[in-house]
Amino acid sequence: MKYSEIELENLKSTARDLEKEVEHLQKILNKKNSKHSQNLAVLESKIQDLEAQSKKVKTISDIPGRKTPKWYIVDIDFDFGATAPKFDSVQITAEGPFICTQIQPYFLVLDDDPLHYQDETGASASPGLSPLAFGRYIPCTATSLIGTNIVNLAQYAPTGTSPLSETQIGPVRDFPEFSFRIEVGGSGVFWTQDKTVPAAAFYGVKEPLYLGIEGYAERTDRLIVHANPNCPVPLTGRVRMVFHGFQIAGDVNVSKMLGY
Repeated sequence: MKYSEIELENLKSTARDLEKEVEHLQKILNKKNSKHSQNLAVLESKIQDLEAQSKKVKTISDIPGRKTPKWYIVDIDFDFGATAPKFDSVQITAEGPFICTQIQPYFLVLDDDPLHYQDETGASASPGLSPLAFGRYIPCTATSLIGTNIVNLAQYAPTGTSPLSETQIGPVRDFPEFSFRIEVGGSGVFWTQDKTVPAAAFYGVKEPLYLGIEGYAERTDRLIVHANPNCPVPLTGRVRMVFHGFQIAGDVNVSKMLGY
């Protein structure tokens, strides 16, 4: 064999060895690439989880969306002397869920019969007298009035000689006394559980009741108010339960976002 042929064979052999080494190195590189790709995928998954946790809605205030002040009102009419409980409701608009921060009941006096009123002596008012209470809002309980006029309770004492007399004179007699249950229709949740809560619990000393924890009703749910007269309604009127808070605009489901 000529020298040139020997040299050619040596070069071919070297080339084959290099090709095998390249294949070997390529296999090693592929294995490392696969392992690094797996590690990278695990790291990316952890990063996504951490980002999701950081953006997770933990409280109602974390829910994104335009928030606007909102009042929802439930009216329930009662006749003079009524004793039976009644209920009514208001539907939350499809605009978004309602977040309630304040609740307070009022009683709008609509009684135009002077004989249903009493003067300071306990007698019925004169038939020709226009009752000053007509069209006015008063509390749904006498508790707030009594609480701020404790030194003047003598003027609210029963008439007659018996201390057990049931006839009251003075302003307290004209105040109704209600208790309430509040239900969120749709979810079936009772904010007051299965009991009635006295109207006095909805009044602060000098301000309305502000909720320590925000209550909410989903879009298109209903706020249902069950009103129970604790004694015969002294004047024809309308219970007006006012829910104040804010509405979050958008297709938002608070329960799902909070993980309930």
